Amino acid sequence: MPNAPSRFAALRRIAAFTLALAVLTAAALLGFGIYFARAGELVGGIALAGGGVVALTFGILSYCQLVLTQKFEGNTYRLYDAILDANETLRRQTDLIHTIAENASMSDWVKAVVHHEKDHEFLRDTIHGSIVRQDWQAAEHLIQSLDEQLGYRDEAVELREEIKRARDATLEEKIERAIQRFDKLCEVRKWEQAARETARLQKLFPQSDRIGGLVSELELRRNEYKRNLLKQYDLAARNNDVEKAHKLLVELDHYLAPNEAAALKDSARGVFKAKLMQMGVQFNLAVSDKKVASAVDIGQRIIREFPNSRYAHEISEVLPHLKKRLALEQA
Repeated sequence: MPNAPSRFAALRRIAAFTLALAVLTAAALLGFGIYFARAGELVGGIALAGGGVVALTFGILSYCQLVLTQKFEGNTYRLYDAILDANETLRRQTDLIHTIAENASMSDWVKAVVHHEKDHEFLRDTIHGSIVRQDWQAAEHLIQSLDEQLGYRDEAVELREEIKRARDATLEEKIERAIQRFDKLCEVRKWEQAARETARLQKLFPQSDRIGGLVSELELRRNEYKRNLLKQYDLAARNNDVEKAHKLLVELDHYLAPNEAAALKDSARGVFKAKLMQMGVQFNLAVSDKKVASAVDIGQRIIREFPNSRYAHEISEVLPHLKKRLALEQA
């Protein structure tokens, strides 16, 4: 965790100067007090000596109070920083739990449709990867699943023809197909899958310089995309485009190393705060305009994305009433 910034430095220097002045004043008063007491002016000497003690005591106490106040403020800042970090971790976990809850609340029919489409996409992508790696047996097995289990018979016929063409292709054609597959994975930002398939291709085509250069090419493209995200985020932040900056921060979370994330910490905190305030205004407007459905949706998003915020606690108290109103309106 970064250290708290040095604050009130000028005030502390003034306090130190005042303390030094108080010590000198006290020393002078004590000296004059002793001098007058010895000269026979006992009352005056005691008064001066007492004033010196009071001045010294006041100076020391004032300085100590300032130091303690500054330390308390620093500890409060560090505690606030830690709470923000914990809140961000909780927000991510809450997003995951919300996704799980949404999946659990879907009807069996909707789940079947969604999973059917996902299975189709996954199988098709895996088949193309198997063809590029020349894993013919795996490709045939997957095509059979696509045909018999999911019912995509026409697509299965096309893929079997694609396997035949791939088997008959020259070495250069196979390498070219592998490069095209690599480009496609990078375009859709499937970096981890591209890395896994690149490792397999290097074993399959160990003599190819083009395949050998894919590892560095992958890192280059990933970093280029990250730099582009950072540029877009910087522009959005400077233009006070809170919505875009917030979305870019969420995506950047998958790319930034810990030291890079720390560099954006203060900026990100400002974006999340502005996003929370923006959503709070939208919620209040929706309630004022009696747009109950919109208010419920925005309120749930605030609670999900900013669970520890004051807005979230306040909205969680009124949200049940809004849901009841919404149910009555939809009845």
